[in-house]
Amino acid sequence: MANDDYLPSSTVLCFENFKDASLYFDRVLPLNMGRMRGDSAVGDILVGYPEEVPSAALSHLIDGIEGNTVTYSHATRVMEFTTNRWVEFAKEVEPYARLWSPDPRHSTDDDVRNQYHKLQEAYFADASISGITPIREAFRRYAKGLGFDRFCVNVPSATGTGGSQSDPSITLSKLNLIDSSQAEWRQIIELRKDIESHRKLARLRLFIHKNYVDCSFAFIEDDLSQRIEEYERVTKKFGLKTTLSSLSLLLDAKALQASVGAGLVVGLFGGPLVGLSAAAAIEIGKVAVNIAERHHDLKDWQSGHELAFIFDTKKALS
Repeated sequence: MANDDYLPSSTVLCFENFKDASLYFDRVLPLNMGRMRGDSAVGDILVGYPEEVPSAALSHLIDGIEGNTVTYSHATRVMEFTTNRWVEFAKEVEPYARLWSPDPRHSTDDDVRNQYHKLQEAYFADASISGITPIREAFRRYAKGLGFDRFCVNVPSATGTGGSQSDPSITLSKLNLIDSSQAEWRQIIELRKDIESHRKLARLRLFIHKNYVDCSFAFIEDDLSQRIEEYERVTKKFGLKTTLSSLSLLLDAKALQASVGAGLVVGLFGGPLVGLSAAAAIEIGKVAVNIAERHHDLKDWQSGHELAFIFDTKKALS
């Protein structure tokens, strides 16, 4: 792919794995929002299928504005989105899969699951019915109706369509490099709002584009795993070298001689114990400076690493 074709999407229509998608995309639009229920434990309304998203978080995924669970000022936006845009989409794809029902009480979990699988299968097959909007055109209208001309669709990993993707964020979201399953939505929203995290994600996307064009998904997965292992190995080695260097500095023969000499000179005025303490403080100060300098170098290297977004996000969600 030429560099002129590098136009990563910021919006994804998402079949599943909403948390993973929310790490790599600015806007995440669930494709099944036909379910909604209150949860006192969460203190919010849970929306969607197959994964329920708190409406405060869903608000941030849709338009970038986090909901307020005290005033529920976001609820109107989420409800409007669900009852208007999404219902229009659900009605348009009804010939392919029945996502929307006037009375959800009459639908079982099996019914919902089967219909959602039908939607997936129709999309994969690029299905069309005479006189009816083609399935992928319905997806396009759904995104465009919300103001997104450029978007991509994140398909479930189980479909086996995880090969090389033109959009780096799609590739990243399918690699499972970051386990977000146990993360709280609060943690994810904070990451999404962090400017430095966005910069590191942009660098990671560019790295994926430059290094893995036309590569198989298996190759990308193995190569990134190797790079991650190398990063961890270098980090550990850097820490060990810093420790050994500091010990070497402290135990250096010349440094010890200087310490003793300084201690004797100062001892003439303040006694030998005071003198030795002052001399030792000088050497310990040198060690502290050495450690600080090396620690700073390590932090610079880690922050500028192509995969920094992965490591920092793992740490933030742990």
